[in-house]
Amino acid sequence: MFSYQNTVTEQQTAHAEGNQYTCDVCKKSFALRSTFKSHWRTHKQESQYSCNVCDKSFYDKSNLKKHQRLHTGERPFYCCVCKKSYSDQSNLKQHLKRLQSRDRPYSCDVCKKAFVSIGDVKHHHQRRHGEVRPFRCDVCNKMFAIQKDWKQHKVMHTEERPYHCDVCNMSFRCLRALKEHMFRHSNDYPCTCDLCGKGFISQSSLTEHKRVHTGECPYICHVCDKSFAQRRALNIHQRVHTGERPYICDVCNQSFRLKSTLTVHQVTHTEERPFVCGACNKSFRCRKYLSSHISRHCVKRL
Repeated sequence: MFSYQNTVTEQQTAHAEGNQYTCDVCKKSFALRSTFKSHWRTHKQESQYSCNVCDKSFYDKSNLKKHQRLHTGERPFYCCVCKKSYSDQSNLKQHLKRLQSRDRPYSCDVCKKAFVSIGDVKHHHQRRHGEVRPFRCDVCNKMFAIQKDWKQHKVMHTEERPYHCDVCNMSFRCLRALKEHMFRHSNDYPCTCDLCGKGFISQSSLTEHKRVHTGECPYICHVCDKSFAQRRALNIHQRVHTGERPYICDVCNQSFRLKSTLTVHQVTHTEERPFVCGACNKSFRCRKYLSSHISRHCVKRL
């Protein structure tokens, strides 16, 4: 389907006459005049539009605008369903197409997760199962296949929280966490569980949640065959086998497998006792000690 009649005519001529446009420079031939003109620009010595940040040049203004969004971080194209934003309109159209299509004919050979396109499968496999992981965290030595995942992980080792909520001023380490938080203010989640009514920011989060109701555990440890409903639970479990302890105390350099364990440990370096018994006002450094203390009150009452 085409928006303009002249485009239809050009397409029909291309089918009838074949590759009728030939480049004088490299002798490459094309069926469509528009494709030929786009190719011919690659041989031009001068580009009219230049980026004022990195001096990269372009043949038309629209491509320059797309490029400049890499520097500004601008993402003006929003999905009306899940509020996800994109820097390029073609990426938004592809996203909407995937939302409209419930057919997911392509699946990962490793974890059997289903996808709309083969490209999504390749990206998923590289990110989750790829052996080549060129990006290493200089704090905990964890390796990543995707640079975006590596950058997001590094923030975990710092106190940096660059993303702020305009409503309550709460800050977050990553943009996804902020977006999920914003839905709590509006209570207008794009995905809702039809069994319990709980809302989620994405279809993948909803799918993961539904395993609570079905009991499905698709993530299996290749060492001990223990299965998990969530991938992050599998990742945490695998540290038992690998010995990985990515959370390090900045005071004594003791390392931990879980962030929650590190948080409890760090209190030992301070005088803080945030957990208070409601019966006798005695305070404790961690919730576990408070729970143990409260149980004694219950025994005395009996």
